[in-house]
Amino acid sequence: LELLEAERSGINARQNTVHALHAYDKAIASAQKVGYIHEQGLACEMAGFYCKRMEYDEKVLSYFNQALECYQKWGSSVKVEYVRKELDKLHA
Repeated sequence: LELLEAERSGINARQNTVHALHAYDKAIASAQKVGYIHEQGLACEMAGFYCKRMEYDEKVLSYFNQALECYQKWGSSVKVEYVRKELDKLHA
């Protein structure tokens, strides 16, 4: 539910980016607290895409790296490869 709120905030956050980032961070923390590593990874990934749209390059790297770490712990090679490709695009 918190990730959905973050996405909604991200769509409407052209004026209030701080609120959107807080919502993503809250979703990430909540998933981490209950041990849902896959949801934590997804929240990090979505936060990374939000930051990419908003051109917050430093935050993009941070969120995508967090997502990568979560997906590696979760054991999802497909998601690891997907996030790595997104990271490669940023370095190109």
